[in-house]
Order: sequence, then structure tokens, then C-alpha cells
Amino acid sequence: MFRRTLLASAAAAVLGLTSGPISAQSREMRLLTGWDDRSEVVTQVVVPLMDALEAAAEGDLTLQRFGPETIPPFEQLDPVGRGVFDFLFTNGAYHYNQSAVAMAVEAFDVTPETLRSSGLWDYVDRHYQQFGVKLLAYLVDPNGYSLILREPLSGDALAGRRIRGTPVYHPLIEALGGAPVVLPASEIYPALERGVVDGAAWPLVGPYGFRWFEVTDYMMRPAFGRVGYPVFVSLDRWNALDDDLRDRLAQAAADYELSVGATFDAMVETEEAALLAEGMKVTELDEARVATLDVSWFEGVLALAGQQNPDEVSEMTEIGRSAGLLP
Repeated sequence: MFRRTLLASAAAAVLGLTSGPISAQSREMRLLTGWDDRSEVVTQVVVPLMDALEAAAEGDLTLQRFGPETIPPFEQLDPVGRGVFDFLFTNGAYHYNQSAVAMAVEAFDVTPETLRSSGLWDYVDRHYQQFGVKLLAYLVDPNGYSLILREPLSGDALAGRRIRGTPVYHPLIEALGGAPVVLPASEIYPALERGVVDGAAWPLVGPYGFRWFEVTDYMMRPAFGRVGYPVFVSLDRWNALDDDLRDRLAQAAADYELSVGATFDAMVETEEAALLAEGMKVTELDEARVATLDVSWFEGVLALAGQQNPDEVSEMTEIGRSAGLLP
């Protein structure tokens, strides 16, 4: 916590920012992301989201983007909650040590519509307000995750291999016999290159932009799970906006949730073709493990999240079960 406070304070000093509420006249806002421009999620999802929010604001606010070079990706929730930054585009696993609730959403078989209609969206929103942020959007990439590997899968799957993965991946990596290693995106390439890790877990979108095809040769199929990208806004900043502007931003975010799935689909198709063109090959998981892959993923995510937030995950499980969102 002390280190996070120092980092946020240093960022505020460098940027000339304060953590107090914005004035009614100040509409320049700062969006923080866990990835830089090498990630196509930034260029093809975050940037259009910013454009959609600015269009909805009709000149009442502008957004400026900052990335992990400003605040490390696993330490970004706190500075947004304290108002050093206004918006955060992240993944729930990136702040697992503070809360696993956003990560737990990935255990459920949701669409943008069912996430809201089930009550899970509102539950996540209420939970995170204790951290000084509210949920503005939760973007779902239905294509899920995969593993990028230096060597093809063996009959023992990942036995004896070290695989990079944030906490959300750990149960599945372990179920396949691997040992998880936590690394930020910036450290994955050199770790793969030097053999520090034998593979990396990541969404289907991203490995090409990070050029991991230069240091790996295989991508595991099938993919698994669904990727979730919560978009948070500083609660103080949000409450400082007038009702009409809040309504317009909330509607724009909800509309973007519905439209972004097609963007993810197109990105995944382009990415896989590009990786194959660079010489990467598909390595298939054996049929016995494929049959249990989805259940292993969903159960693993819930179990891990439950270690951090047992009461909340229990409530979320009941909500999800009632809505038919568990496999």
C-alpha cells in the first residue's frame, strides 16, 4: 500500500495533478490503461471507447491517455480511486490483491446483455465503490484466452513448464501441470527469449503486437474462457459531473459494450492469420482435457477469487446460477 501511494503521488507530481475533485469548469480527464500501444486492445478498443465518450460528452470533456509507463499495470486501481487519474481500462486480475470481484466475472458465461440483466454488473459496480471507483463499462471479449508456447504440448500437457499468467490463469495452468509465473506484459518477451518461462497465457488478441512469434513457435487450441475488461471511473470525479453528462457517458459506455464484440471477433481473426503467416503453428490439447477445459476454467476462477473475496464470490455465484450463467 505504501509503495502504491508513493507511485501515485509521484505520478501526480510529474503530471501536475491533484487528487481533489475537479471543478465544474474543468473537463480535461485522464484515462489510465494497463497496456501500451503495442497492444491492439489499446489501439482498437480503448481509443474508440475514448472517442465514443468524447462524442457523447459533446465538447463537455476531453480524454488524455496514460499507460503502464506512468503507473505499473498491477498498481493502477488505487490512483484512480484517489482521483489522480479519472478513468481506468484494465483487467480484473491486475488488482487481485485488492479485490477479485471483477476477475470473478470471467467465471460466468456472460454476454453484455446477460451481465447487466442478471444483476452481476450492478453488483460489481456497488462493490468497487468502496475503493473510490464505479464501474462505467465491462467489455466482454467472447473469444477468450490461449497459451503461447516455446514447444508443442506433450502427452502430459504442461508438465514441468513455467507459464506466465496473472492470477486468473493460475488454476488452469496448474490443472494442465504447469507452474504459473506472474509477469507484466513488458517482461514477457525477454522471459520467453531467455527461457525463463516456457510460455505465456494471454487473450487471443495481443501476441502479434508484442511480437512473441519471434521467441515462440506454438499457440494452444482450443481457447478457453472469456476476457473481461472493466472500465472504472473515479467516484469523486463522476459525482462532480452534472446529471445530464453522467447520463450521456453511461449510455455511450453501455452502447459500446454491445458493439465491441464484433471488434474483438475481427481482431482475433486478423491476429491468428498474422501469427500463422509468421510461421507459428497450432498445438492441440488432447481430447480428454478439452472435454473438461471450460469447467476447469470456470471452477478455477471462482475458487481463486473466493480465496480473496469469499462472501462476495458466494453471492455472485448465486446470482450467476439463478441466471443460468454457469456451465
